[in-house]
Amino acid sequence: MPTAPTTRTSPTCSPRSAPDRNLPVKAVIFDFYNTLAESPHWGPSWQEMIAEVGFDLPAEVQDRWWNDGIDGMEHDEHSQSRDHYVAWQQSRMQGMLDECGMPRSTQDALIARAREIGGHRHIVAYDEAPAVLAELRSRGIVLAICSNWDWDLEEAIAAAGLTGSVDVVVSSAWVGARKPHRRIYDAVVDRIGIAPDDALFVGDTWTCDVEGPRAAGFVPLYLRRAHFGVDKTAPDDHHRQAVHRADDLTPVLTLTR
Repeated sequence: MPTAPTTRTSPTCSPRSAPDRNLPVKAVIFDFYNTLAESPHWGPSWQEMIAEVGFDLPAEVQDRWWNDGIDGMEHDEHSQSRDHYVAWQQSRMQGMLDECGMPRSTQDALIARAREIGGHRHIVAYDEAPAVLAELRSRGIVLAICSNWDWDLEEAIAAAGLTGSVDVVVSSAWVGARKPHRRIYDAVVDRIGIAPDDALFVGDTWTCDVEGPRAAGFVPLYLRRAHFGVDKTAPDDHHRQAVHRADDLTPVLTLTR
C-alpha cells in the first residue's frame, strides 16, 4: 500500500461543500485506521489465503461476515471481556469459511495463520499525524480516538507510535456497538465531557465518520487520502453535500483555530 501522500489541500470552503459551523472546537475525535495510521504491509488478504488452499471467497460473503455487514450493530454479549470478543471473532471466521465450503480441519490452520498475521501487524502513523496531534494538544484541545476495532486497539495505537497522543480511546469492541451506531458516539461524549456540537469528528468512511457523527451532533470532516479507493458507503451525491473535506490531517489545524 502506498505511503501517505505529500500534497496538502485545505477543506473546501464553498457553501455547497462546507457547513456553516462555528469553529474552533473544544475536542477533535479521530477514527484510527486510514485516518491516523495504516498498514503498508498487512500480509495476504483473506481471498489470497483461501485461494492458496483451493477455495474461493466471494466478496459478498466476506462483506457480510467481516466487513460492512457488521457495521452499526450491537454486540454486548461479545464485549463482556477480551475472551468473549476473541471467541466472537473466531465464530465469524468459521462462519465465513463454512460458506466457502472449507472443512474445519483446514479452517483451523487458516485461522491460526490469520491470527499470527494480525498479532504482528505493521501499523504506521501517517507522516503528519504526530505533529498535528501535538499541535492540537498544545492548544488545549481534547483529543480522542473512536474506532471500529477489536479488543486490542491500544496495542495497535502503540504499534503506530501514537501512545499518549490522545486523551481518550474508544473501541467498538469495548462499547458493544460499532459505528455508525449512536451508542459509540455517546460513549465518546461521556468520556471527553464535551458536547458533540463543540467537537470535530475526522474519519475516512462516510457512514461511520460522516453520517453517524453528524446525526450525533458532531461537525464531521471527511478524510480521503490520494491513494484510497472508492468509499462504498458514500452516496452518489456526497460531493454535493455540505461537509468539510481534506486529503490529509493538516487542515484540521486550520479548522480548529
